[in-house]
Amino acid sequence: MIGDAGPRGRSDGLQPRSSSLDQVSAVFALDLSGARVYVAPLEIDYRRQRPSSMQPLGLRNRELSSGDRARLQEVMEQAFAERFLGRRGGRLTPDSRTADYTLRLRLDNFYLPAPLEQTTRLRQVFSESVAYGTLAGTLYDRQGNAVLQFRDRREFGGTLAGAGGERLQRFSPPAFWADMRMDIRRIFDSLDQSLR
Repeated sequence: MIGDAGPRGRSDGLQPRSSSLDQVSAVFALDLSGARVYVAPLEIDYRRQRPSSMQPLGLRNRELSSGDRARLQEVMEQAFAERFLGRRGGRLTPDSRTADYTLRLRLDNFYLPAPLEQTTRLRQVFSESVAYGTLAGTLYDRQGNAVLQFRDRREFGGTLAGAGGERLQRFSPPAFWADMRMDIRRIFDSLDQSLR
């Protein structure tokens, strides 16, 4: 939960910020100029479909492959560096031991309506919903204290919704990745604006 740093450290001093994101809080006058930030491996909590779902059994409860997780990690890191950290004079580091801060990201209640494998048969499928999830992030200093937290729910692939009130919606891997990349950039754009 945002506002609770949990076992990794304290979240004292975090102040709510006005934002277009669902929730943002940060310490006063957060300065990342010259800071080295390590982005920890993305954590994902998947939503499980109801047994009554119309989704074919073979497409239920899909999870990202190791390759797709690595790709998503890259999308997150690139967007964070370009749309937030770089604008504040900081830079990424691949080594947690040399980092001034650590960013931990978690994708909660993540629902993937269909596989992302690029095959002709599965390139486009119809499902009850587009992909969606809530991205939560916490930035920790070297002492393990939370200095920034944010949370925002997004849909990925929403531009492919069926017309005319159709129950099933179209889902394709290329659209998922394009929409995911765009939305993650928007999240970090908004986060940057929230701290100005």
